Amino acid sequence: MMEKKKVIMIIGSPRKDGNTVFLTNQLTDSLKDNFEIETIFLPDHNISPCKECYSCMQKDECSIKDDMQGLYQKLKDSQVIILSSPIFMGGITSTLKAFMERTWHLRKGQLRDKTGSFIIIGRRDIGSGVNEMEEYLSRLQVNKIAGVLGFGFNKGDVSKDSEAMKNIKRLSSQIKNLNRK
Repeated sequence: MMEKKKVIMIIGSPRKDGNTVFLTNQLTDSLKDNFEIETIFLPDHNISPCKECYSCMQKDECSIKDDMQGLYQKLKDSQVIILSSPIFMGGITSTLKAFMERTWHLRKGQLRDKTGSFIIIGRRDIGSGVNEMEEYLSRLQVNKIAGVLGFGFNKGDVSKDSEAMKNIKRLSSQIKNLNRK
């Protein structure tokens, strides 16, 4: 029997029951029969910001010892990486941004040929969120699948966003097609 490919869902939202988690769970539910899925809720982890010490340039690893140490291997072991974030002040959450910055040493091809995408939830204006996600995935050298944008502010709003729900199905289908390769 063929081993299931691994999908890692990285959630940068501070709320476990908000629109970002809801939309991420929609994707998880549609993939769970075909993939091994692990969800990382970043606020549950101790992740310090990058100190710009450049230690990782010499050692190819981050010098800060916190919960990121365990997350690096999870990224390397996954075939699909999904990033999820609400938009705060025109960009992704500081929690997700700290996670992204701490993976700087992985930009040298360690995640090349993996597949990456994103889920973003905003009230009206997505701001720089899409650009931040796209740029990050490009720097990691992953194969990108178009992300999903959802609109909502209050809990449950995104469930009424028919475009977002349609695009979660599209993203799920594209990820499932990876299993056929």
